[in-house]
Amino acid sequence: MEAMIRIQDVTKTFAGRDGQVEALKGISLTIHKGEIYGIIGMSGAGKSTLVRCLNFLEKPTAGTVFIEDRDLSLLGEKELRKERLDIAMIFQHFNLLMQRNVLDNICFPMEIAGVKKADAKKRAMELLEIVGLTEKAKSYPAQLSGGQKQRVAIARALANNPKILLCDEATSALDPTTTKAILKLLQEINRKYGITIVIITHEMSVVQEICTHVAIIDAGMLAEQGTVEEVFSNPRTSAAKKLVFMGEQRSQKMEGKRCIRIVFDGKSSFEPVIANMILECRAPVNILLADTKDIGGIAHGQMILQLPQDDAAADRIIHYLQERKLTVKELDSYVG
Repeated sequence: MEAMIRIQDVTKTFAGRDGQVEALKGISLTIHKGEIYGIIGMSGAGKSTLVRCLNFLEKPTAGTVFIEDRDLSLLGEKELRKERLDIAMIFQHFNLLMQRNVLDNICFPMEIAGVKKADAKKRAMELLEIVGLTEKAKSYPAQLSGGQKQRVAIARALANNPKILLCDEATSALDPTTTKAILKLLQEINRKYGITIVIITHEMSVVQEICTHVAIIDAGMLAEQGTVEEVFSNPRTSAAKKLVFMGEQRSQKMEGKRCIRIVFDGKSSFEPVIANMILECRAPVNILLADTKDIGGIAHGQMILQLPQDDAAADRIIHYLQERKLTVKELDSYVG
């Protein structure tokens, strides 16, 4: 696949009161044309700094970013401004102009780019139809819901036909139902127009909903990367496990120490695997975590089970699950 964004050994250092703060530490990533790519990490991990480096709003201290093989570090300010027309961005708090109505908000970036007023209005109305807000053309931001404001922000971002759309925590201020609607809209835009989308978030559920690939950033470093299915099914690093296991919940007053994580998808998601296992193995288990997500249109789930204290019974359970082609992995020190 053709590379749209190539991040090469990017380091970003800021001057703080207590000396130098290294926000990014030698990150390298490739994002291919037409992908919906998730960059995820906890607060302070450096992901928002990374997204600002993608269009050189923040210039890396070391390393560089290539957009379709164009090295941004070699471009002057005028060339960078031109390049940024191909890299649109939406934010958590929408950043709409409150004194302008919806139509004029969408026209604004086209005005800056020198598009004729009539052409800009025509394009703005087309975009409002795409985001499902044609009837709100004359409304002002204060009259809109959060989801409607984000739809306007998406329409405005698409005004100059960008190749890349950067979404920095774009759904964090929205309720779960509205978040799903906005993510579905982004998915439709990606599918219909082939725009490469980069989602910056701290929520694994957002990545699982629409992303094909994911990179996990932890303390300014790239902890893990791969397809969403790979990372969800077999997280290797502690940072990935913390996100996938929803915070690595621990229970301190448990008798059995052996815990397993099972991953299931497709057909197995709808079979009573655990109930059948208990009947077959004649041993109870404690369900510490259960979660099901739709990844790429296929139901994927995970469970973390505390096994019986009796090792023979625990081994029977593991063997039973493995025979049913489930991914089974023992977790060290999940319960203390």
